[in-house]
Amino acid sequence: MATATQKAAPITERPEYLRERLKALPETPGVYLMRDAQGRVIYAGKALSLRNRVPNYFQASSVLPEHIAAMVARVYEFEVITTATEKEALVLEQTMIKRHRPRFNIRLRDDKNYLYIKLPLNEDFPRVTLVRRPANDGARYWGPYTHAIALRTTLKTVRRVIPYRSCKDSEFALGRPCFYYHLNLCSAPCAGFINREDYHEQLNQVASFLDGRSDHVARRLKEQMQAAADKLEYEAAARYRDRLDAMERMAERQKVLAMGRYDQDLFGLARADGQGSVRVFSVREGRLSGSENFDLVGLDKEQSDADILNAFVSQYYVNTTHIPKEVFVPAALPDRELIEQWLTERRGSNVTVRVPQRGKQRELLQQAAANAQETMRQLRIKLDYDADRTASLLNDLQARLALPTLPVRIECYDISNIQGKYPVGSMVVFEDGRPKPAHYRHFRIKTVQGANDFAMLQEVLRRRFSRHARSEEGIPEEPSFSHLPDLVLIDGGKGQLSAAREVMETMGLSSVSTFGLAKEQEELFRPGQSEPIRLPIDSEALFLVQRVRDEAHRFAITFHRVVRKKDAFVSVLDGITGLGPVRRRALLRQFGSIDNIRNATVEELMAVKGITRPVAVAIKEML
Repeated sequence: MATATQKAAPITERPEYLRERLKALPETPGVYLMRDAQGRVIYAGKALSLRNRVPNYFQASSVLPEHIAAMVARVYEFEVITTATEKEALVLEQTMIKRHRPRFNIRLRDDKNYLYIKLPLNEDFPRVTLVRRPANDGARYWGPYTHAIALRTTLKTVRRVIPYRSCKDSEFALGRPCFYYHLNLCSAPCAGFINREDYHEQLNQVASFLDGRSDHVARRLKEQMQAAADKLEYEAAARYRDRLDAMERMAERQKVLAMGRYDQDLFGLARADGQGSVRVFSVREGRLSGSENFDLVGLDKEQSDADILNAFVSQYYVNTTHIPKEVFVPAALPDRELIEQWLTERRGSNVTVRVPQRGKQRELLQQAAANAQETMRQLRIKLDYDADRTASLLNDLQARLALPTLPVRIECYDISNIQGKYPVGSMVVFEDGRPKPAHYRHFRIKTVQGANDFAMLQEVLRRRFSRHARSEEGIPEEPSFSHLPDLVLIDGGKGQLSAAREVMETMGLSSVSTFGLAKEQEELFRPGQSEPIRLPIDSEALFLVQRVRDEAHRFAITFHRVVRKKDAFVSVLDGITGLGPVRRRALLRQFGSIDNIRNATVEELMAVKGITRPVAVAIKEML
């Protein structure tokens, strides 16, 4: 991919210069990013020829589709990134959409919350874990999965058939079996009850099942059962028999389809009023082995089903870990050939994208669309209910606190420290009465020495609202700082509130409604008033402000513990020659605590990667 990047001058200020810049765009493939006045990316697109594509946006608004005209009206500048091929541009476009989440792009809702199964087969005795994003670390991944409860239930079922360790590395290092071993849910590699080869054989069976190849697992279990019986190891044979029975019961739940033995993905789309839902059916070796639902945002009524599916399929395969041989969609994708080339390269063999006109695939597409429609209907019922309830709740809170505007965005701040040590601050955000974790932020206190909660709070607020001031000046800032809150809550009483207001008035934010919430009596303090506000004990308004305050406290305490543990660990081992951050982390992963490191022998310390004998001896002397 080429690295050439080109920015235009602000569109509203220098239109003539803009026209010249548009004419100077290269004819190469690439990606273009449209930015608003705050520098936020509001649209990302790809082009076979940037010179032919980008100028089309800057025509008279009357000739543009409505949603494109609405986007262009907000564009302040643009930039382009050239690529060697259109296929590279397709991949880069999806990366930019995932990174910037542009307002006017069709995109997955809350894709950071999807789960993946991780199995690091490159380790000696790995464990199966759930992670939020896959990494290029040599491990195998499956996903994304949208339903966490169903995923965890599936893994519990798999573990009853094929036991594997789930303990942390620090627990594993203790070298003794836990109660999961006695429940036949773990083969206890920590205690040496199973060797590396046999343990990896079990994990390969787990991987085969997650790949949708339950027949392979059943066949291998039969072989193991027969081998144990031939050796007269009847207890082992009975265990394999029980696992085989459980595996066959699980396989029975997977619908068998007369569609050949290929791996296939099928996409069903439902849409209404700017919302969309896509159901993905995963067929593995002729069995319907999985079904996931994905919600879409950024849809417009003028966009066709084909355009929506084109955007979704591209984003889906950026995130997914398995590429099937065949992809079935209900409408012809504009970028079908390009997507086929990209998927073929990722899979390592030919991949086709087809629109079935009849047969089993067509029936499954219709079934997937019906599933997506029902999921979206249920979601709309919930959202409508939540919207009515939220409107009532926020109106009640506005009336009780005499707020000038509806408190759509509420921010709450808290400080956590132990007598001034390891001080941190937290900022949590609620929008429409619900948490918005993507906008939560931590602050490590930098300028305050000693136990001075008031000064720490002022530092946090000063840093937060300085970032907002930067965004007002046109300097790009992350969304968590670029928006002003309708209501600020401070965890504390009159003293904390006075300290907060001092900063906000100095920064010209006196109009932002600010209250202190004292925990003892659950009283709200308003600037300039000595008498607190006491909300009815059974009111939803009080429940909301308590929930916001408790979330800020939880978020601060959690980060404080992380900082304290990290600093304590570093301080104890700091100064040992040859023991840098990487080796300290390796020690912590292996032993779990300073006490375990202290009790380890020199030889056990040397078993950790990177720890030589002189370093191990120095650690023992230090501890």
